[in-house]
Amino acid sequence: MKKKVEKDISILIPSKIIDDNLRYCIKQIRKFYKNIKIILVLDKPSESKMDKNIQIVISGNETIGFKRNLGLKYVITKFVSFIDSDAYPNSRWLDESLNLFKDKKIALVGGPNLSPKTKNVEKILVARSRRNSIVTLNPKVKSIKTNKHFINFLPSCNMIMRTSIYKKIKGMDSRLYSSEEISLNYKLNKKGFKMIFSPKVFVFHSDRNFKHFARQRFIYGSTGLWYLIRYPCKESFMLFASSFPTLFVLFFPMVFISNALKLTFLLGIFFLILLIFINSVKINFKNNFIKSVKLSLISFFYPGLGLLARIFLKNNTFKKLYTQK
Repeated sequence: MKKKVEKDISILIPSKIIDDNLRYCIKQIRKFYKNIKIILVLDKPSESKMDKNIQIVISGNETIGFKRNLGLKYVITKFVSFIDSDAYPNSRWLDESLNLFKDKKIALVGGPNLSPKTKNVEKILVARSRRNSIVTLNPKVKSIKTNKHFINFLPSCNMIMRTSIYKKIKGMDSRLYSSEEISLNYKLNKKGFKMIFSPKVFVFHSDRNFKHFARQRFIYGSTGLWYLIRYPCKESFMLFASSFPTLFVLFFPMVFISNALKLTFLLGIFFLILLIFINSVKINFKNNFIKSVKLSLISFFYPGLGLLARIFLKNNTFKKLYTQK
């Protein structure tokens, strides 16, 4: 299996630069697959020394979807594994994926992206929040306790795909800076291809602190309506729906029109406060309730702010905001 995996699968990693996260990702990959080909798609050339089985492709300051599509032009293996630069394996996760591809009906295989252990309270709270449906499009993909099953959506931070099919459906939509996997999953579902989730195909994915999590939620919200129009599906609707709390609050002037609207608005606000409280209790860790409330407010309201900002801000601004430093 070892030689077959390294012969049949290439690993593609998009990144802005070669930083500590990317170096650790490569180090972990090399623990399990010494000779597998790794394709790095970077903004600009790097002077860092790489081993002979690493190829660097220069994309310029482009979206993650663009980088993955570009990297695929250099993949000559039957399968390609996508992993984010701030994620890393802790097992021979590709072995299990190759076993699943014995079924020729399977186009895409993926598994959990788990939160690594940390002492950073903000990252711990974000990790707990990521297991909730208000933050993650499909919370099941965050758990190794979920059984193997067919699925309609897999995140691009941990997926393995048949190269020929990726090229056939022309990959991911490269126009926006986040949620690029929605376009890929949509195309696969529409063409009738099958995807499978396996808890054995897991990687670890670093969590963000509050500042970068807020930026991420802001950017996600900015793409919601765009994806819903172009790729109508459950996931794009949920992405758009994440903006509803902010949009609802903006209806405040309606309370001055009639008592009925005033009552409706107040009931909605009460329900929203209740949801925020319940979520804060659910994600609370070691008596950090105030921080939990702060994170809940970010989770509930930043997507809507992103949706509204889409009207005024240019794409380059969203690119800068999305890039995690």
